[in-house]
Amino acid sequence: MKKFLIGLGIFLLLMVVLNLALEPVAKHYVNKELGKLEGYQGHVEDIDIALWRGAYKIEGLYIEKIGSKAPEPFFGANVIDISVQWAALFKGAIVGEVIIDQPKLNFAVEPSTGEVQTGGNNDWTETVKNLVPIQINRFVINQAQIFYKDPTSNPKISVELKRFDLLATNLGNADDSDSLLPAHLTASGNMSGNGKLRISADLNPLKKIPDFDLSLELNALDLTYLKDLTEAYANFTFKDRRLFLSSEFAMKDGQFKGYVKPLLKNVQVIDLDNKESSFWRKAWEVAVGTVMELFENQRKDQFGTKVPFEGNVNDTEVGSINTLANVLRNAFIQAFNNDVDQTININSTEEESEDKGFFEELFDEEEKEEKSKN
Repeated sequence: MKKFLIGLGIFLLLMVVLNLALEPVAKHYVNKELGKLEGYQGHVEDIDIALWRGAYKIEGLYIEKIGSKAPEPFFGANVIDISVQWAALFKGAIVGEVIIDQPKLNFAVEPSTGEVQTGGNNDWTETVKNLVPIQINRFVINQAQIFYKDPTSNPKISVELKRFDLLATNLGNADDSDSLLPAHLTASGNMSGNGKLRISADLNPLKKIPDFDLSLELNALDLTYLKDLTEAYANFTFKDRRLFLSSEFAMKDGQFKGYVKPLLKNVQVIDLDNKESSFWRKAWEVAVGTVMELFENQRKDQFGTKVPFEGNVNDTEVGSINTLANVLRNAFIQAFNNDVDQTININSTEEESEDKGFFEELFDEEEKEEKSKN
């Protein structure tokens, strides 16, 4: 018994020494990988290794654009936990999980150049793979904040997606599923203006060009919260009300198909009582408001359309005729609803779209949706 305790003590001491010795080595390696970024530079403040659970924590990770005058870095995270996914070991798979707590991502306009920092030409998935020694099977983001900021505009713009949570499971197919899309992703968050964002997707990330089937909904975004954005970029502000947006997007073998359906409800942009507005500003508001009023569904008090798109990873085609036809359809034939239409799936990418004229698109939408659902 005494020999056993001595041996155990020596083993634990060696583990502690090895743990302490590996931490500066790991920190040097991570900073070296971040130094390979093109046009960006990154660093970590500390690495905490826990050999007993096959994990390490990256503490204080920051990535910023080289030479940027932006007040905040492009990306920052207090803690990133990378570990072996023990539950998958019982299924015979050696895979890992990544948990990122309270990260911040800033898409900011650079004051000196007017360009938006978006990460440049870096392959960020490759960067993540280099930092994780095994295949990622579970990926979690907790309470993220994502910003779009333009300090060069007048007025200055700051739009935020906050309390953004994401859970992606079976990314490495540890469940050994024979499904075409074995992985699943869900995400949710709140946008400026109390809009509720929901995302759901099935995917196969193991392919070089991933296959996926995704749906997205943004509900009840108060447009008055975007007054700085519309004021700076469109020279008008919404006096009232709500934006609803839904979308479906599927891709298989590089071929994709989808749509975006924006709906504006109870919209008002004209404010003739504003004494600070110039004559030309009021004239522009009248023009914008009149167009919306003319093509608004009066019964539902909503302006909207459906923008279809399809193509492959090298070429995209947006259906401009369909988009215009859908404006008229929403206004005068049948109002669109807020929900995802359930007309796009992974098999839709293999179906050839029919070339139709304007009036065929205008009156044939309902039949086309029913056919896609079936």
